[in-house]
Amino acid sequence: MPIREETGIRPLESLEDFEETRLEAIGFIFHGNVPVAKGKGSSSGGSNLLHFARCPKLEKTGEGELKIWFRSVRVAHKHLDELVGTKKWKWCKLCEREITQRVLDER
Repeated sequence: MPIREETGIRPLESLEDFEETRLEAIGFIFHGNVPVAKGKGSSSGGSNLLHFARCPKLEKTGEGELKIWFRSVRVAHKHLDELVGTKKWKWCKLCEREITQRVLDER
């Protein structure tokens, strides 16, 4: 996957990179398994999760999983819908509550 810093997307290829991104606590981190071809070898949305970078559940991610950092939620949604599939990823439960509360607070 090409690095696209200018669009706010960066693959986290090493444990050090992942830990540094978590310390910065800016943006969003996706972890999971991307299907090789559309419709083949796809995984459930439960194993493909999007988190706030500071989410404590990220400490339990597997080493073999793809990890991608996103600057904004809008960029994350668009990229993950294209890469993984619309129904093949979801928010972490803790983060989903937080993002829902932020939307309610903005009203």
